[in-house]
Amino acid sequence: MNIITFEEVFRGKVFRIPDYQRGYSWTKKELEELWGDLNNTHHNRNAFHFTGILTVTDFSKFDTECIRREGFVVRGGKLVIEGDSYEGFNIVDGQQRLTTILILLSELVMALEDSPLKQRLTEYYFKVKEADGYRYIFGYHVDVPSHNYLIREIFNDTDYEAEETETLYTHNLSFAKAFFSERIKDFTQVELVFWIEKLTKHLLFSILNLNESKERPLDVSMVFETLNFRGKQLSSLERLKNRVLYIVSKQLTVASTIDRSRKKVNQSWLEVYKWLGRNPTQAMDDDAFLKAFWLLYFSHSKMVSTDFKSYQKHLFTIDFQLDQQEMGSVNYADYSELTQWLESMRKAVALWYFINNPYAVDTDEDFVYMITPAIQKSLLRLSNFPRGYGKYMLNLVLAVLMRDLPVKEDHGLSDFELQERLVSIERLFFAMERHNIMCFLLQGNNSTLNVEDTFRDINFYYLRGRAHNNEYLFNVLMESRVEHFRWKEVIRHIHKGGRFKTWAGLDYFLKGIEESMGGLLEQTEPKVYLVYPEEDDYEVRSTYKDINTMQKVNRDRYSHSIGNMFLAYNRYEANPFDKIQHKVQNAVKHEYRVSKLELDLLEYPNWTKENIEARGRKMMEAFIEHWELPMIQETEMKRLLLDEV
Repeated sequence: MNIITFEEVFRGKVFRIPDYQRGYSWTKKELEELWGDLNNTHHNRNAFHFTGILTVTDFSKFDTECIRREGFVVRGGKLVIEGDSYEGFNIVDGQQRLTTILILLSELVMALEDSPLKQRLTEYYFKVKEADGYRYIFGYHVDVPSHNYLIREIFNDTDYEAEETETLYTHNLSFAKAFFSERIKDFTQVELVFWIEKLTKHLLFSILNLNESKERPLDVSMVFETLNFRGKQLSSLERLKNRVLYIVSKQLTVASTIDRSRKKVNQSWLEVYKWLGRNPTQAMDDDAFLKAFWLLYFSHSKMVSTDFKSYQKHLFTIDFQLDQQEMGSVNYADYSELTQWLESMRKAVALWYFINNPYAVDTDEDFVYMITPAIQKSLLRLSNFPRGYGKYMLNLVLAVLMRDLPVKEDHGLSDFELQERLVSIERLFFAMERHNIMCFLLQGNNSTLNVEDTFRDINFYYLRGRAHNNEYLFNVLMESRVEHFRWKEVIRHIHKGGRFKTWAGLDYFLKGIEESMGGLLEQTEPKVYLVYPEEDDYEVRSTYKDINTMQKVNRDRYSHSIGNMFLAYNRYEANPFDKIQHKVQNAVKHEYRVSKLELDLLEYPNWTKENIEARGRKMMEAFIEHWELPMIQETEMKRLLLDEV
């Protein structure tokens, strides 16, 4: 391997990123590290920066056919542009670095005022004009979704066909372009040329061509998978795409079927990454979705906890095993099987997006399913449950939506059947949320309680159809999964620390009460305030004479009782009760946002032990009634509210 400059890397070569590669995944962290390295490469001192090894392979027959579709002429295995011969290479490893450097170079070249230099650099690194259009020196394979986006949006060729679907990868490309644009915006023309020379003449690479190992031929897809276990590793979803394409290429079938299969895989992964990156401010995790889909489609009822924990091992050693002879009972790379599970995955990712962004779909034309406000509210609460408790339940949510959520049009249901289907989903989500409240918020159980049973429910419910119907699942969630519930355990859990003040479910509880009173929660998070303040505000405490005559331990019980708390968007300091009421009245007068729990304080003539307990009892009884919780004894209620009998 010779060490050569970036300029020499591109001499007489055309590069393509093949379909088994992941898309562009560099984030701000990697961009800043590269920028720092480049800043530390001192051009004037004739310093160089070794960027790494670029691993490539010669174009195969398949690659040559792909590039012909871009308009390239191929003669004797060489690509011909304007009479000059170029060699075609696929990038196996190093595409993230190479793409990033080209994005920076593109920004530098665009800012140049020297037209001859600008044209020379454009033709050398980016594109060459022929009679019928441009030929592109670097890009993705034509079937890879990011190809059009890279050429048009990143390399600034506005004549190129637009990419209809944006994904997490295209967002990353845009971010990199904006990152470098910001860094160079104040460069002078001299600095631009200086940096172009730094990139092209002072960045060094080694090129490793895997085809040069004639005696020991290497499987490119497997080399790619191995190489990407170092550095910024492939996500399991990216690795799965590579594995599926590899297995598809080894199928004993005609070339046209293999080609159709490859296209289906590429289009499906495009759809997956479109939805995963649809909310660029909060992109969803690849592997969380993959696990949800694996549970949905590939798990089975005999699996135990260790299987669920090591689902990736199962996925790559059984479901998509390299050795075709050792593969499980189902060949998921067979065209009919492949089509079936890919279609399920495309549906699943749209619904997974809905689960994680329940209100974003209101104006999303690509989301084709019917929803109700009750379903949206449940999803918002389930996906944002305090401390991530019961997060595993979202996998069961996906199974329910996959099987039962009707499409907006052509659902084939009568109005009665449609309403029945939607109400059934609402009831199931109610049961799931109630399960999480009882097991985790109230009783404080280990966060993995019932996880194994829930994962098996997914298999029963989704794959076995009506054998395990909605009523069965509803009853399981409402009864057997929560039969361990005891109020004495709730009391122990809530009062083991700072009582309700430090309870993980405090916000959740108060927001639920606020909604039950008809309050509308805004996007801005309300805060929790105390009426009778804590010990630090001793002078204010002294104005609450009914409570303040007690010993400190009892004063704290009332201060940290749920009846002493309220949610507010307005800011409150520790104050006597009449001043707090005056502030609420003033907020109403000036039409500020006022919560129902704030307004509720106006119903009390004064703030006493009796009123704190009565208000807390009213709130707790409303919560118990709404969530259909087991009956609580009077002595248990007293202890729950005040930690005393």
